[in-house]
This record gives sequence, structure tokens and C-alpha cells, in this order.
Amino acid sequence: MHNGRKLWSIFGPVLLAFVLIVVLFSLPIKNKHSTAMEKQAAVSLSPVVFKNQSIKQQALSNQQTKFVPFFGSSELRRMDKYHPSVMAARYHNYTPFLFGSRGTQSLPQFFNINSMENQLTDQKAVYIISPQWFTKQGVKTPAFKFYNGTFADLTWLQKANPRSPYDRYTARRLLALRGTDGTIGAAARKIAAGHALSGWDRLVINTRVGMLKHEDALFSEFQINENYQKHILPNIDKLPKKYNYDRLYKEAEATGERDTTNNRFRVKNSFYTKKIKPHEKRLAGSQRSLNYTQSPEYGDLQVVLNQFKNTNTNVLFVIPPVNAKWEQFTGLDMQMYYRSVEKIKFQLHEQGFDNVLDLSHDGDKTSFMEDTIHIGWAGWVKFDRVSNSFITSKQPTPHYRLSDRFLTQQWANLNPTPTNLQRFKEELK
Repeated sequence: MHNGRKLWSIFGPVLLAFVLIVVLFSLPIKNKHSTAMEKQAAVSLSPVVFKNQSIKQQALSNQQTKFVPFFGSSELRRMDKYHPSVMAARYHNYTPFLFGSRGTQSLPQFFNINSMENQLTDQKAVYIISPQWFTKQGVKTPAFKFYNGTFADLTWLQKANPRSPYDRYTARRLLALRGTDGTIGAAARKIAAGHALSGWDRLVINTRVGMLKHEDALFSEFQINENYQKHILPNIDKLPKKYNYDRLYKEAEATGERDTTNNRFRVKNSFYTKKIKPHEKRLAGSQRSLNYTQSPEYGDLQVVLNQFKNTNTNVLFVIPPVNAKWEQFTGLDMQMYYRSVEKIKFQLHEQGFDNVLDLSHDGDKTSFMEDTIHIGWAGWVKFDRVSNSFITSKQPTPHYRLSDRFLTQQWANLNPTPTNLQRFKEELK
């Protein structure tokens, strides 16, 4: 008896905790979030919101608030008073839901988009593509692991089709970036090899997805910052009451000029002081060897396009510029840069993605860039005018015609000269 009590004192609490966890995650949980929480999440740019599903699925299903997904990367964090979220709060009848931070390139965005299939079907979206993503390596492993969670991977594996070249490609990239261990690694290996998952595989995956849904519903409101209170609300009343593009653009130019007075690159004063000035000599000529024309990112972009095709999502793609003074200082080959832009646009246009805002030649305009590679002030005003028109105006029904040749190494490594692009186009027929 004494031994029994002793064993219970050791293992009883562990067993009780296990039983409570099983009960907790077995109960039906209503994951209802307030509109205020949705608005806060929409501009939080939190990895929790990016990786999980509860809040973003509910928000994008909310027809009254009318959230519109804006996919991108670190430029979305430049929240001045002309930022799309502030402009929309002041002038428009929709709310951007922002998905992007440094490192959220095409593949992390794919898993994010895949988790919102129902919400994106027959809807509109804005997708910012930075040519700087298209490096020799593409998305880096630490960034991919940070933004791509188990929940998103398992949700994708539930529907992954081993006969699809897109899913086999995605499985190979998942293995390369995430590793081959565990349930996800074992399932991804099968999909990559063209083999169907077994009944046991699906049981394990579905069980884990069910557990993660409960966890998401319980904890999804945690770790959401106060960007809305700090950067959106205080800036709304700083804008004129009535929308006037010319007036806003001129005011944005003036704001940018006032905020870029301590450096020759015309970047924001605080950015220059903290990020450039301590390393300025070392940064001279530092971008001479960069090449954005050959990258696995082109294949990763292709699986994003296929996902948009599957949900019939009408998308405005935006290609931002680089700061002209900065690229001259660092030696960035702008002819290479413009060739990479042409390659991106070729991949879009050849497959029916015709809504493209190309800002790549605007990097020398006054107050267009907040820093070295991110638009701000006047750039946001122009961005907002085009994105608002796209979102609020009736758009033709998209007719996408995807080719899995854009998944190949031939395309990823193609030097996009006019001759090579024409030859590739002829091979698509």
C-alpha cells in the first residue's frame, strides 16, 4: 500500500496532466475572435498569425469588415502615415490583412496561402514580389523554419497529391529546407517519390492537425503586438479628410524630404544612423556580385501561382524598386536587376497573371523609397492608388494557364535575355 501511494505520488500528477490535456484538446472549442482582435492581427505581422490559422481564416471570412490579404515581406513593416493600412482606414471600404516580414518569400507564403484555400476562393489579393528574393540560394533555411510551422505543413500534407508535379516539387523543397525527420519528413519523402500516403500516415496527420486546431483556437490571440494601436490609429487623422491623389503625393514627397536630410542616399535619417553609417565604408561596392536571374525562387513562385489558380484568386502583383542612389553606391548591376524583373513578369504574363504593377524603375523618384530597398511615403501613395483601384473595381475573370515547365531547373537557371525568353516561350506551346 505504501508502495502504491509512493508510485501515485510520482506518476499520478503526470497521468492526471495527460488526461486533462487529452480532454482539453478533445472538447469542441469555438474560436470566435472579436473584430477588434482581427484588426489588431491584420497589422501585427506576427509569425504566430502567419503560421497558424484561426484568426486569419475568420477575418478573411468576415464579409462585414472586408479584409483583403496583402502578401509580401519586410516592406510591409514600413508603417508611415501613407502605409496601405492607414490609407485604407482613412479612405477605403476594406482592411488589408498583412502577411509578411523579412524572410517570408514565396515558399513560406505558399504554405500560408494553402491554409486559407476556402477564404481565397474567387477573391482578390495583393502580392508583392521583391527581386531580392531571387538569390542563388533562394529562401534561407532559418527563415523558412521560423515562418513555416508544423500546422501549415500537416495541413498541406492532408491534400498533397503524389501525381501532381507541383506537390512533388513542394515536397522536395520541404525536405531540403525542413529536414527528413519525423512525421512530416516521412510523409514528404513519399510524396516527393510519387507514392501515396498510407491509411496510417493519414490517421497520424489528421490526428495531429485536430490537436493543433485546438491549440490554435486556444492560444492564437497571444503574442500579437500593438502595431494597430501604435502605428495605424495615430496616423489616420494625420491624413486629409478627403482623398486627393495629387495632394497626397506632393505631401508625401515633402514628408520624405524632411525625413532624409542627414545622408546622401535620401533614406530615412534614423535608418541611415543605425543601419548604414556604422558600416558605410565596408558597404561600398558590396552588391557587385549579386545575381537575381538564376534562383530556386522561380520554382517556389510557381507553386504559389498554382495555388492561386486552384482557388481562382484574382491577384495584383507588385514589383518594388531599389533605391537608385544606394544601388550606385553598392555597385548593384541594374541591367541584371531589370532582366530579373522581366523574367518574373514573363512567368506571370505567360500564365495569365496579367495584373502587374512594375515599380522597378521608380527608385530614383523623390521620397519614393524609405530606405535602401523598401518603398515609403510617395511610393506608398502610388501603391495605394493602384491597389485600391484593383480591389474596388470589377476585374475580368482570370483565365490561368499554368505550365509545369516553370518548375524546372532549366527555367530557374535561364539567363533571361530576349532571345532566351522567346525560345522558352516557343517551347511552351
